[in-house]
Amino acid sequence: MISSVCFLPNTPTLIGDLGVKNDKTLSALRSLGDEIRDTTDAVIIMSPHFQTSGSFGIVSSPRLKQIYDFYGFPSDFYEIKYEPPGDPDLAKEIMKLGSENSIRIGQVTNWGLDHGAWSPLFHIFRDSDVPVVPLSICPEIGPQAHVLLGKLMRSQSIKKNICVLSTGSLIHRLDLFQRGNQETPPAAVEYLNLCISAFNEGNWEKIWNAPPDIVRAASPEGHNLPLRFIQGAVGEKFKSRVLSNEIEFNAASLTTVIFKNL
Repeated sequence: MISSVCFLPNTPTLIGDLGVKNDKTLSALRSLGDEIRDTTDAVIIMSPHFQTSGSFGIVSSPRLKQIYDFYGFPSDFYEIKYEPPGDPDLAKEIMKLGSENSIRIGQVTNWGLDHGAWSPLFHIFRDSDVPVVPLSICPEIGPQAHVLLGKLMRSQSIKKNICVLSTGSLIHRLDLFQRGNQETPPAAVEYLNLCISAFNEGNWEKIWNAPPDIVRAASPEGHNLPLRFIQGAVGEKFKSRVLSNEIEFNAASLTTVIFKNL
C-alpha cells in the first residue's frame, strides 16, 4: 500500500555549495523525512535523469550503484556517499503488475541511483537504510502511460508500505543559468504559481491545461512526466501541502510537496 506520495526538487545545490543556500528546501526535506520515516518500508522513486525508450525501466539490484551524473562541479560533490539497498522483490512485483496491465517495464542493469533521486533522498532518509527502487521516465510512450504506472502503485498486491516519490523542477531553464540571467522570466514564474495553485486546489487539470506559452517559458523538467506519475499514484481527488518553494539562479525551481488521496 502507499504510505506517502511526494514531489521533490533534485538540484545539485541540495548536496553542495555553489554559492546559493536553499535553507527552506533543506529544512522541508528533513522535516518530511521525520514525518514519513516510520511508515515507510521501501521507496519507489522516478527521476527525470533516468530515461528509457520503448518501455519504462526499473532497477532491481540488491545494492544500488550511486551515479554522479553531473560534471564540472567542485570535488566535494563527488565525495558524498548515498548507497541505500535496493528491493529486488518489490521491483519484480512491479514488473509483474506492469505485465498484467499491459504496461511495459523492463529491468535495467546498467543504471543505479542518479542524483535526480539521491540528492533529495540524502536529506529525507539520512541513514540510507530504506530500500529504494528507481523508475525511469519514458517520454516516447506519453503522459497517460505515466499516469497508469502511478496507478499501479496503488495495487492491493503490494503488501509493503511504499513511499512513492518523483523529482524535478517546474522551472528548468539551465540556459538562463548559463547566461547569468538577472531575472526569472515572468511567464515561467506564472507557470510555477499556477502549479502551486493547482496543488493547493487539488486540481490536476489546471496544470495540464496551462497556456502553452507559460509552459514553454518554464520548460518543466521531464515535460512534467514525473508529475503525471504522481497523479496516478495519488488519484484525481487529493489534497496537498507545499512544504517549500524556492528559485535558484533565476533559472530553476525547488518545490517540495506532499500529497494525500481523498
